[in-house]
Amino acid sequence: MIIGLLIISAQAAWAEKDGITVRASADRKKAFIGDRIRYTIEVRAPKGIEIEFPKFAENKIGDFEIKDSGIKGNSRWYYIASYSAGKAAIQPLEIKYRKKGADWKAAKTKPIEIIVESVLPRNQAIYDIKEIKGPLYFFEINWLLVSAAVIVMGLSVIAFLLYRKKKRLAAIRLPHETALEELEAIRAALARGGSIKEFYINISDCVRRYIERVFKVKAPEMTTEEFLGSMRESLALSAEHKKPLGEFLAACDLVKFAKYMPAKDEIEAVFTTAKRFIEETKV
Repeated sequence: MIIGLLIISAQAAWAEKDGITVRASADRKKAFIGDRIRYTIEVRAPKGIEIEFPKFAENKIGDFEIKDSGIKGNSRWYYIASYSAGKAAIQPLEIKYRKKGADWKAAKTKPIEIIVESVLPRNQAIYDIKEIKGPLYFFEINWLLVSAAVIVMGLSVIAFLLYRKKKRLAAIRLPHETALEELEAIRAALARGGSIKEFYINISDCVRRYIERVFKVKAPEMTTEEFLGSMRESLALSAEHKKPLGEFLAACDLVKFAKYMPAKDEIEAVFTTAKRFIEETKV
């Protein structure tokens, strides 16, 4: 699975000027692409000193998107995330300060270097990347193929609706039996030309519904962060199942929300992970 890691250097030393000390720090040295990292700016200043924190254009700190932020005393925290690989850095930030009525001065934080790496083996050639094609014009479109695709999609929708109706009328089945049957139907829909994003949405929802039925956890109603937080202290799942489940949900969120386009082997790996989780936790 193509999942990158963020490795953040531990540069979090206090910088001092005129009795004002500032520090920038990140709470994690490693994280998956798309994970939230808590970035904090702290200021220590004598009483009577006014402090002005930096404002960030386009809701970004360097190459990172700001997902959330807050205030705690003379400090500001930000949840940031990156979705691109390569080297980057959060450059020194200016913290303005002054005594009441005086001119503003500035102290700078230390920079924090960030390296985004892929877990793919180094020096491995990638053959599925192709050149970008130009736009198709009306008479260049194969309308016979488009019509066939629409018919196939329509038949797929009808087949899926008939399947859902048949499922509602079927006898009560064990949760893992229902979930495994759903997984196969989801993969079959993708093979018939379905959307990759829909595949990830459906397979994530299938696993969440299975967890709700088996472990009585309202998984479909929670965000991934909320669900993993609730499961961290739960005894419903063993530790050997919590980690792959977290990686599975994170991979699904990348496609659902971060516009990530997975490779063919990643799609198959997600399906295999979901199927193994259900088979190993069935009751």
